[in-house]
Amino acid sequence: MANAISRVLRRSALLNQLMSLEGNAKWCVLCEPFWAITNALYVAYAVEYRKAIIGLDNANLGTLLGLLVTIQLAAQFISSFLGGVITDKLGRRRTCYYFDLLSGALSVLLLACAQNFWWFAAAMAFSGCWQINTNAWNGLLTEDCPPKKIPYAFSGITMVQLAATFLTPISIILVRQFDIIPALRGVYLFAFLSQAFKCTLLFLKAKETEQGKKRMAETRKTPFYRMFTGYGRVVGLIFSTPVTRLLLILVITIGINNIIINTFFYDFATERLGLPTASLGYIPMIRAAVCLLFMFTAQSKINEKSHKAVLSIGLALYAIAFACPLLFQGASWLGAVLYIFFEAIANAFVIPRKESLLFLYVDKKERARVYAMLHVIALAITSPFGAVLGAMSDRNRLYPFLFAILVSLGCSILVFRSRAESKHTGATAAE
Repeated sequence: MANAISRVLRRSALLNQLMSLEGNAKWCVLCEPFWAITNALYVAYAVEYRKAIIGLDNANLGTLLGLLVTIQLAAQFISSFLGGVITDKLGRRRTCYYFDLLSGALSVLLLACAQNFWWFAAAMAFSGCWQINTNAWNGLLTEDCPPKKIPYAFSGITMVQLAATFLTPISIILVRQFDIIPALRGVYLFAFLSQAFKCTLLFLKAKETEQGKKRMAETRKTPFYRMFTGYGRVVGLIFSTPVTRLLLILVITIGINNIIINTFFYDFATERLGLPTASLGYIPMIRAAVCLLFMFTAQSKINEKSHKAVLSIGLALYAIAFACPLLFQGASWLGAVLYIFFEAIANAFVIPRKESLLFLYVDKKERARVYAMLHVIALAITSPFGAVLGAMSDRNRLYPFLFAILVSLGCSILVFRSRAESKHTGATAAE
């Protein structure tokens, strides 16, 4: 049996590409489990933990949960605006280290100690700074990596995150044994230690990229405030280039979908689908199993297809996923399983391609600032949706899902009808 599995793995084009990664790309992938494992342990119970601390009998619970999302998105908006400048000034390696500690380790420490709504608000504000370290981390991963291997590196990151999900039974056992609040406090404390170790290890093993060294040298004597003067040209570049315009719409759509996936689905699952709280931990596991199976069998072929076909199909699958729990209310696991199945495949289509396209099609010299400003604009639009969707949920738990269906289908149609197809296609789009 073991030999058969080994032969299958050796024949996997995706795994062969991952094994050949070197330098920063290799260490970015190897360090990912220290974040992914802890995230998998608490993600399914994060909303229930907030509800338990804030108070389940709070009449404005949906609005407060949505407000926390808006606070986080507002922090992401500010940090995205600052991220490109900070990354160029401090370098990819140092920026990634400092702001990974702030947005990752410190934010989960606050969550472990949370006593009321304001603790969560502070944690969300700190965690919103992840846009800065993500900007730098993406630079570390991609800038010295051969372009043909970039989609495979992002697929590897996605696989690590999905594989970590199979440790979720640990949190299921803890919740059943100790109840939601003490169990999650322990998980968040472990997350603090693991994430602090992760960013320290990456800092020690990674090297500053060649582009990072160049930008540090160019900006060494330039004050921070003067570095923002170039953003006008960057905004013009985003809106004048068909591919980056399309990427902007895509990032906005995924941002709105993620609010619903991470905040409102778990609440919907317990209240409308009738799932017990302890069973929520199985949802990420089922999603991960479906997505991993799909990636091992089809991801390499998907990576070879044009972005228009891949993204159009993936966005349509998101719409189908959001429709499933609405069609099977009260059917317990049936609506949840169908939702998970289609959402997992949609993720396999959309997420690796979206992440790689952001770097395959962005001007190399201005990559950090274009990436940052792209997210600034997207977050300026999506930030209010946390509160808006929370208010929708208070009126009717169905409304956020109906809204997500319309947004996903609309974006799918835009991508399909777009003329932004590059002369390069598929995984090797940019040399």
